[in-house]
Amino acid sequence: MEKQFERLERNEVISINSKDFENLEISTTFKVLELLEVIQKYISFQMPEASFFDQGIDCEILKLGARGWKKGKVRICVEFCPEEPEYPLEDLAELLE
Repeated sequence: MEKQFERLERNEVISINSKDFENLEISTTFKVLELLEVIQKYISFQMPEASFFDQGIDCEILKLGARGWKKGKVRICVEFCPEEPEYPLEDLAELLE
């Protein structure tokens, strides 16, 4: 069964192990927006936050198997995947089908 990630909203709160983020200046409990701001500062982009985290920034990608570069936008988001399913009985029913 594939784990399902869900995009977190900017005001949702995350708590992490401080060892995982030793190089970033952030507390162990923070809003998603605060994490995005710290990441932006860490990677030193000199552009409005909205560009990189909302609308995206212009780019080109070269995907494996593609016939060339494709123009578009890229953006950063924070996603969460629970260790245990929220509705274990539904997951059990799926396995039995």
